[in-house]
Amino acid sequence: MSKKIMFFIDFDGTISKEDVCSTMVKKFALEGWEEINNLWEEGALSTEECASRTLELIEVKPEELEAFFKTVDIDDSFTPFVNWTEHKQFPLYILSDGYDNYIKEVLMRHGLKLTYYANHLEYEEGWQIKCLHLDKECKKCGVCKTGLVEELLKPGYISVYIGDGYSDICPAEYCNIVFAKDHLARLCQEKGIPFYHYDDFTDVQRMVEKLIRG
Repeated sequence: MSKKIMFFIDFDGTISKEDVCSTMVKKFALEGWEEINNLWEEGALSTEECASRTLELIEVKPEELEAFFKTVDIDDSFTPFVNWTEHKQFPLYILSDGYDNYIKEVLMRHGLKLTYYANHLEYEEGWQIKCLHLDKECKKCGVCKTGLVEELLKPGYISVYIGDGYSDICPAEYCNIVFAKDHLARLCQEKGIPFYHYDDFTDVQRMVEKLIRG
């Protein structure tokens, strides 16, 4: 296998120990958010539509939300994995359909200088989602992960995707190698997309090293 590898990694539930968006909604939203989330999971609502409706149910001050974001932690195996990719000179990008507000805070707290793409939360007499990387034709996700992979992938590089959720299925169909767990693993099985199951980034590193050795 080519030794030129680029990693594209989901954040919520993949890098972070928990799904930050889900936890935020459960903690701060009024009743009715579950029905909205179910419509999103069924594909009846886009991320932007789902988030806009859900954010109308969230009554929390910016400082309270910032305090919550400071409780978010990452998988213990992620920092060693990042160190390994840097040693190997493997580019790594975070692609998230969540929010850059907490991704920035978490990465800074752990001393990780990584490039990330995500939606943005703004507070203007209520919370609003800003979809900065939306595919204006598809509009399914707030962040078009497949479009970003196409844009960022360099010629001659193998694309490796790592994820766990619904917003990861499109890039999983596009990338050369997929590491999946939870919802993404189930969706890959349903769609016949080959993937490697993983529990943490130690598994990913071990398998990639094995593939490189051939």
